[in-house]
Amino acid sequence: MAAEPETPLEEALMRARSDALARPVFYRLLMETQLIVMGRAEGPEQMQMTIPSLRFNGRDYLPVFTTVARLEHFMPGREYFTKQARIVFETAQGANFVLNPNSECGKTLMAVELAYWLDPSARSRRNLQAAQVSLAPPKDEPKVLIDALRILFRNRAGVASAHLLEATSRLGQEPPHPIIGIVAEHFIRISGEVSELAAAIVPGIIIDVVEIAAPPGGIAAKLAETPAFYQRSTNG
Repeated sequence: MAAEPETPLEEALMRARSDALARPVFYRLLMETQLIVMGRAEGPEQMQMTIPSLRFNGRDYLPVFTTVARLEHFMPGREYFTKQARIVFETAQGANFVLNPNSECGKTLMAVELAYWLDPSARSRRNLQAAQVSLAPPKDEPKVLIDALRILFRNRAGVASAHLLEATSRLGQEPPHPIIGIVAEHFIRISGEVSELAAAIVPGIIIDVVEIAAPPGGIAAKLAETPAFYQRSTNG
């Protein structure tokens, strides 16, 4: 079957492969798209879903498709139903999915990455306190994330600088993870974009975003003392 994208979601997926900043756009569109789901849906409002799983590289995936033609090309004659992606993912939370299996316009969708897009506000509800974490330079720099954030910040005039440390929970409740401090106007909007980009690029790790305001205190102060990985030049 042709590898050329045939739907807006497929077009967004292909753009996201070559443009890191386009990845959040793909996930937002995915959540609102009507998908073709292999299996059947029964009961009130067809919320009792039975979806056969596929086994690949030691993991189980639930197959979903952008079009009936994609499904027919993969496995002809199978029963299917149509439902908004968000509803499917919410009903089968914790499951891994594969979009258009065996297609160049396809992608695996791991449970950990879907979790963020089902509830993006969960990250902002974290209660991050200096007493709960120790901060240090990262042992392994998250280069892919840093490179993508530099591109994002260069395109956001309100961002003055960004700093990164690794946070380790003193209580052992979470694995070590990046914590990013940002000096920026419109911090809430920028922090949301950072969270979206991180969820699209490194979905398997925790990312915390902290505002560095004047005068900085607590965690923000320690981040402000760290050399910036992004600094807007005086030329803009």
